[in-house]
Amino acid sequence: MRTGLALAVATALTFAAPATGVAQAVLDQGVFVISRDGAEIGREEFAIHATPGRQGRPGVLAVATDRYREREIRAALDLTNDHVPVSYQVDVTVAGRLTERLSGQLGRGRFAVRNVTPAGEFVRELAVPVGVVVLDDNGFNQFYFLPRPGADATRPVSVLRPREGRVVAGEVRAMGMDTVMVGTRGVPAEHYALTLPGSDPREFWFSPSGSLLKVAIPARSIVAIRSSLPTR
Repeated sequence: MRTGLALAVATALTFAAPATGVAQAVLDQGVFVISRDGAEIGREEFAIHATPGRQGRPGVLAVATDRYREREIRAALDLTNDHVPVSYQVDVTVAGRLTERLSGQLGRGRFAVRNVTPAGEFVRELAVPVGVVVLDDNGFNQFYFLPRPGADATRPVSVLRPREGRVVAGEVRAMGMDTVMVGTRGVPAEHYALTLPGSDPREFWFSPSGSLLKVAIPARSIVAIRSSLPTR
């Protein structure tokens, strides 16, 4: 039987790749252990692939399954080769029951989204700027697509919050080199901080080879860290 992530990958690739079955290059993949106040509360299994994309144009597909005690979130983010979002889908289940299904398409400066919950169906459209980044509440792997400024520099960023139906302007700051403990091993890491108006600051760390190692929301005592060392 396929795992939730394997099923999500297979389903998403059916739509993202042409029928020729070209191999998918893995950009990053792994498992984040999610903890609050040092106690594990869930895990996120993720994979980020380079794909042939639609109509043979290269693209990127990021899929993830987040599992908490009774809640499971499956998400798929489709992007162009230069990380421009194309579509986003997410299913949320609680105790095995589907409680939310969101699907959105981005194009020509607009984000059109359909969200179905027990309260009903909501359809909306909003303007999005060039260079927008999709960042959902539970998508730790999506920090992979945030800009990474050079040493001691900052970069502006526009963040699309798909389930909130809004775009916020923020800033990413390079915080310098750090060390991330993955298991019992310390890994050199480039440290960044994301600030968004009206939201708690986020921090994230990358290995020198470009793998996402850790994401933290200090104000909530939430940390997502890889369960094992990346393969590259």
